[in-house]
Amino acid sequence: MVVMVCLVFTASAGAAGFPSFGKSSSQPAGDPDAYLVKAKTTEALVNKSAELLFGLVASKEEQAKVEELQKTLAAISDPKERNAKIQEKMDSLLAGIRKAAGDKKLEAEAKDWDTKKKTQGAAALFNLALGAMLAKDLVPEGQNIAKSMQSNPMMLTKAATILESVKTLGGIVSGTGQVITVLPPVFMAAKIDAPMPKTTAEKPKDTGDIP
Repeated sequence: MVVMVCLVFTASAGAAGFPSFGKSSSQPAGDPDAYLVKAKTTEALVNKSAELLFGLVASKEEQAKVEELQKTLAAISDPKERNAKIQEKMDSLLAGIRKAAGDKKLEAEAKDWDTKKKTQGAAALFNLALGAMLAKDLVPEGQNIAKSMQSNPMMLTKAATILESVKTLGGIVSGTGQVITVLPPVFMAAKIDAPMPKTTAEKPKDTGDIP
């Protein structure tokens, strides 16, 4: 039986290698370097999860578009331009997943997945939802840290880096919301056991490699 749990965005500590997360912008400013590690770890979890889900459910046409984006990305060295292209790729991944989830063919195809693919799909969806929860906790924490650094001229560059990360994390929260809503019912109909995380204290699931 598939268990569907609404995402509850709460702050917790100790999620599979993730350091403790701040609870709100009212908390004292934390360590900016530690924050950036948490942010990058969360981004990596979301990126991998989205790529795995996309590889399972998206059409060949959608996958070809993302492959072209990846080729373009590999040739970009400017950090700002690269970040914009990375965001474009993530938007394409999530859009492709949403599009596939709205197609009745996906349910029929998912029913025929072997056990490994069903397990990987459920794990990737779990991790995507977990990453969204972690990102939501990190947004106010990053805003608080950046604000506390703005009075120090020596820290303005790092403050800008943190604010850029906050922007990326905010995009993750808004971009993953619909996927986390529309995909579980498809998995349920396909009889794929896909429980969702309840708190950020839960560990990411092992997804392995999609063939």
